[in-house]
Amino acid sequence: MWNLRKKLPKWTAVSFSNNHGREGERGGGGSKCSSAESLTPDSELAQEQSNALSVWKLVRYTGWHTGVLACAASAMVVLFINVSLTIYASTNPRYKMEGRVGTLYSGSCGKSKMIGRWLHLGINALSTLLLSGSNYTQQCLAAPTRSEIDAAHARRRWMDIGVPSIRNLFKIKRERRLLWIAIGFTSIPLHLLYNSTVYTSLSGNQYFITAVTNDHFEPGTYTNTSEAEISDFRDWSFNATTRKKYGDIGYQTNSSKIQLFSSALKGLNPSTQGYKDLTLLECSKVYRTDYVPNRRNLFLITNHSSNTTYNNTILAMTISDPGWPTPYSWICTQDVDGWCTPGKATANLTSGLPWRMKFETVGEVEIAGCKSEVTDEKCKVQFSLDIMILVICCNLIKVCSMIMTVVRSREPTLVTPGDAVDSFLRTPDPTTIGMCFADRQFIEREWRPEWGAGPRQWKQKGPQRWWTSVSKTRWITCNFFYLINIILVAVLLRFGIKADGKYRTTDLMWKTGLGKVNNVSMFPIHFQNITQAILLANLPQTILSFLYLTYNSLFTCMLSAHEWSLFSHHHRALRVTSPSPGQLSTYRLQIPYTYSIPLMILSCLFHWLLSQSFFLARVEISDPFGKEAPEPIIAVEYSCIAIIFLLTLSILALVTVAGMGYKQFAAEITTVGSCSAAISAACHASEADSEEIIGKKVRWGDVGIVSDLGVRHLTFSSKEGVKKPEFGEAYAGAVREGE
Repeated sequence: MWNLRKKLPKWTAVSFSNNHGREGERGGGGSKCSSAESLTPDSELAQEQSNALSVWKLVRYTGWHTGVLACAASAMVVLFINVSLTIYASTNPRYKMEGRVGTLYSGSCGKSKMIGRWLHLGINALSTLLLSGSNYTQQCLAAPTRSEIDAAHARRRWMDIGVPSIRNLFKIKRERRLLWIAIGFTSIPLHLLYNSTVYTSLSGNQYFITAVTNDHFEPGTYTNTSEAEISDFRDWSFNATTRKKYGDIGYQTNSSKIQLFSSALKGLNPSTQGYKDLTLLECSKVYRTDYVPNRRNLFLITNHSSNTTYNNTILAMTISDPGWPTPYSWICTQDVDGWCTPGKATANLTSGLPWRMKFETVGEVEIAGCKSEVTDEKCKVQFSLDIMILVICCNLIKVCSMIMTVVRSREPTLVTPGDAVDSFLRTPDPTTIGMCFADRQFIEREWRPEWGAGPRQWKQKGPQRWWTSVSKTRWITCNFFYLINIILVAVLLRFGIKADGKYRTTDLMWKTGLGKVNNVSMFPIHFQNITQAILLANLPQTILSFLYLTYNSLFTCMLSAHEWSLFSHHHRALRVTSPSPGQLSTYRLQIPYTYSIPLMILSCLFHWLLSQSFFLARVEISDPFGKEAPEPIIAVEYSCIAIIFLLTLSILALVTVAGMGYKQFAAEITTVGSCSAAISAACHASEADSEEIIGKKVRWGDVGIVSDLGVRHLTFSSKEGVKKPEFGEAYAGAVREGE
């Protein structure tokens, strides 16, 4: 795109630079306007601008415009998929809508998890397309134009080049700033809600545990079903019409499931379709879980026989409590202190030991068998229409903003340091003449309209470290927020381990796995609706995205500076967004693929581990006779094991970026970072080289004494013989204006 500048008359740039330089030397109160202000329009210049606009029509969709168009196209594809699937799912009678929540599948819990896993994989792929396209477009929008840089430099202010920047937002045009804000703000709902448009609802059954004698299901045995042991059942099994309870005169249930269980209580052998026999090991494994999806009421058959002392085949009855941290604690009533040790019965059975339980009626007895009621699983894959509509609106705003970015951005921007070097070599910036090795610190400390510095000695011995290329603000921001979040998560982990330790042993915590729903690891917060739980569960994802952007910016700064240092090591072609012959094209987002791909994998791994550390839990509970509870269990859960992995990865990430910062640059060169003024100061080529340097490989270094400066000069040159700076040698500084 910078070929447009080559169309301008040659005398325009030379006359401008030389006159401005002489005015600075004379200090004769000349105008201190920016370059944009100095170029007064005349007839010839207007004609050249008209020609430039005609050329622009041919090249306006090259370079970063092509990248933004690709981002807009991918966002449109995501929008089409989102709209199409939402319309199909919300209008198809197969996916019934209740309260603006649709059910995509209901049945097997294993199949529900598989469907949910694949849907979330697709959602994450679409989300990655949207967010990566947004980041690319935002970086292009925040990149300054040459006129904006000239205006800032005239006021002795500088802008960022080649890195994501908030600083630039206050200096770029309002239209681009509004587009940047629109794209940025629409990313927040995507982080918070997109993954929760589809979620899996688990199912669990509340059930009766009835201990019976070994002759309970034999004909002719005596069963007293009116005694207190089955009072729980009486409370649950009343007739919906007559309101009479089981055992009352005239009681007759109107539920087939209650009738089936009543028959089992009376000693009648239930049908094989309703109840199945389980081995003791199978029984302990099936019921030793927080939520049992495919089994319900259980009969424990003991080796005890009814006799004259206890003339009843029902020894005891209790009911599980899904809200209790360990609803399967009834398995461990054989412990002397009455405390449940999870897995003890299963471990004993695996070792060949008997399963013994203690009851108030008959004392300690051995369990000989189990008869369990079989039920259908009722896990669901559901989607929220309201959340999906909000996601579609954000998606649409992103598409419109990206298209407007291409259509309305009529002036080339300096997206990479190579773009800036190419621009400053073609049209030197008069505000930075004579300060050839000014770094970012010098610009911030001494670059003022009223004063400057004379020739300065080169005091740098050997290449510097990568960390010097990153401003203290970026280092402090990234490390501070990272450490704060690591400390907060570590504190949560401590309390989580302490809370879980009341009910679980350490080995059971590891066996629980990542992201699995249980009654122990729940935040003690009551949610009135699922939206509140979704926002809380996904809030850490938004925080992580912000932290990752700051982390990524450190790599962007250091790798940009590394590329800059290579120009002091050997001759290299410039890497620009719209390459001319002899130049190279850019990476997608400033970072080489050898770094960007691992960083993307790291980001995915972070988000996945975080989703397994803090996640939404929705469980629909059915009573012992299959009736669903009016309100499901809605909670935000945590996984201590996943948090441990997340903390470990976070610490490794910090150590990695610190290790990268300790690396040395390829050669001795000024640390310009992303500072536009420092880049401009390094790009004042000598007059002999200014005509030949465009489109050739260049090197930055000592080019000898320059006649118009009278001292040795450090700059870019395409010629051989460029040397590295010499320690103690005086090179051009900045002359004080007015001297």
